[in-house]
Amino acid sequence: MKIKLDFISNSSSTSFVYISDTELTLEKFLESVGVDKDSPVGDLFCDMYDELNNAIKNYGTAIKTIEEANALLGSYEFTPEVINKMKDGILSGKSVITSSLSSDGQFAESILCTSVFEIDSDHFFINAFNNYW
Repeated sequence: MKIKLDFISNSSSTSFVYISDTELTLEKFLESVGVDKDSPVGDLFCDMYDELNNAIKNYGTAIKTIEEANALLGSYEFTPEVINKMKDGILSGKSVITSSLSSDGQFAESILCTSVFEIDSDHFFINAFNNYW
């Protein structure tokens, strides 16, 4: 039996990609996930939108070229299928932005971070299959 006596972290992080030709709005987000703002979980999903939008706008990295997308191949963050979606988005003139979430953040961010999720709607695509929980 081994016993670890150092600092042990239970924190988690999740990388995600946002692909769209328009800005993420609360209305589009709620419509895409099928949640009414006034529903019992409406406030939670509004908070999730805020966390995602903040991560995209303030911490996101724009992937602007096919070469930048190809550089992500072989990494643990995105599958080849998701990287192909990134390349399709770039070729279509859409914004392709990678960012991350942390379980050390607010409650809504922690939920998003510890969940594997994908939203593929008429408005946008978000893939967060990678997480380190």
